[in-house]
Amino acid sequence: MHQFIIQRTLYSLVTLVILSMTIFAIVRLTGDPALLMAEPGARPEDLERIRTQWGLDRPWPVQYLSFMQNVFQGELGKSFNYRLPVSELYFQRLPNSLELALVATLISLLIGVPAGLISAVRVNGWWDNLGKIIALLGLSIPGFWLGLVLILVFSV
Repeated sequence: MHQFIIQRTLYSLVTLVILSMTIFAIVRLTGDPALLMAEPGARPEDLERIRTQWGLDRPWPVQYLSFMQNVFQGELGKSFNYRLPVSELYFQRLPNSLELALVATLISLLIGVPAGLISAVRVNGWWDNLGKIIALLGLSIPGFWLGLVLILVFSV
């Protein structure tokens, strides 16, 4: 059991490192972050000042190592849009995210457990077949897309 937990923890850490490297590379490959931070029509010297201020003038590996060092120290940087520390924004929004996750879990439990019990008791019945169809639809629709569609449907 301990070996399983250690193995899963290591897999999670490797996944997080690969994910952070991928996101870091994609952000750098999609354009110059300094252009996003500067006002439209910024002069070249303003862009250079922003690159120096944010460390974007250094090589990518140095930028990534600096980023990871800051993450391990709990310093997540400043938001480009809000000009506030990311950790401050994160903790401001955490209660709402936890509330949303709790409500979603409760709804899934209130619907999922009774639906599973009914399907188990009435094998090959109408409800069981409906559950199979819904499961097939759920497997064929990507979760992120379904989530966006549901947000649009229920938020309007």
